[in-house]
Amino acid sequence: MDNNVDVFGEYVFYDNDKEIYRSKNLITKFGKRYLTQYLAGQSNTNLKDIALGVGSTPATVNDTQLGFEFYKSPVSMNSIDIQTSPLTGLSTYGVVYKTTLPVDVAGIINEVGLFPSVSLGSTDYASNSISTFEDNQSWQDSLGVSPTSVTTPFPKIGTSYLPIAASASQSKEYFYNFTLDISGYSAVDSLTLAYYQSDTNLDYVFVRTYDSNNNYYEIRFPGSGTVGYKINSLTLNNLYSSGFGSGTPDQTAIVKISVGVKAKSSGATTALFDGLRINDEDSFRTDYGMISRSVLTTPITKSLGKQMVIEYRLGINF
Repeated sequence: MDNNVDVFGEYVFYDNDKEIYRSKNLITKFGKRYLTQYLAGQSNTNLKDIALGVGSTPATVNDTQLGFEFYKSPVSMNSIDIQTSPLTGLSTYGVVYKTTLPVDVAGIINEVGLFPSVSLGSTDYASNSISTFEDNQSWQDSLGVSPTSVTTPFPKIGTSYLPIAASASQSKEYFYNFTLDISGYSAVDSLTLAYYQSDTNLDYVFVRTYDSNNNYYEIRFPGSGTVGYKINSLTLNNLYSSGFGSGTPDQTAIVKISVGVKAKSSGATTALFDGLRINDEDSFRTDYGMISRSVLTTPITKSLGKQMVIEYRLGINF
């Protein structure tokens, strides 16, 4: 490609048909491969999705997914935009992908990405959301009691957190009936947990996957010395081989998930759970990898009860 050709992209956000924000993107190496295959007529799909996330790590060309995706919206319209500058004669040839976020989606958008619609791994064990913790009635402790959702500080996924509190040196967990076959996920795949740490007495938060009342795997995310919102990810090797579990769980027959907190001896602790995902890290199909990613300088709040339109504009200057 010579110096007279430039490929670029940006995301444009609209509220009530009024532009409110623009964010330039980074086209990943998988995106470049996809665009090349598309131009050569070798792409398997023309459909696209625009995904939203709460992650804030800088974008790189090696990114295959968002830092923490919480919603994916299908592109409802694509169009061609050709503009020529009357001063320089330079033409910009663009493709515009547009999606509308429905009224029931709420969250704080820190990052956005464009994907082919079938973002599957080479097996059925693809990246998936396990819970956004908004339905507090689905989570119950050992006595069948559900916690009361909280909305302060403002959550990034949805409109409420699931709070879990434990007294000094004690632990507390809540259970969720959730069928999950984890047998096809390898040790290098990962679990990612988004939560708010309310104090410095947190020893660790944990996730358990049960195949019965007694057999479970356990993974632990250590507490931090600072209060605030956390997005932590650990490979499933830490789940399968941590030594914190009980019995010999059947990976094909997980029927229950639990999340919980363990307090230090220094005092009681509370963590506010916001989102939990399982991520395919090693077997994704390169032709369905993330095409572009943008991390917003200023996060955008998508409010419940309002639509929001997002466009992705991919352009080539000649």
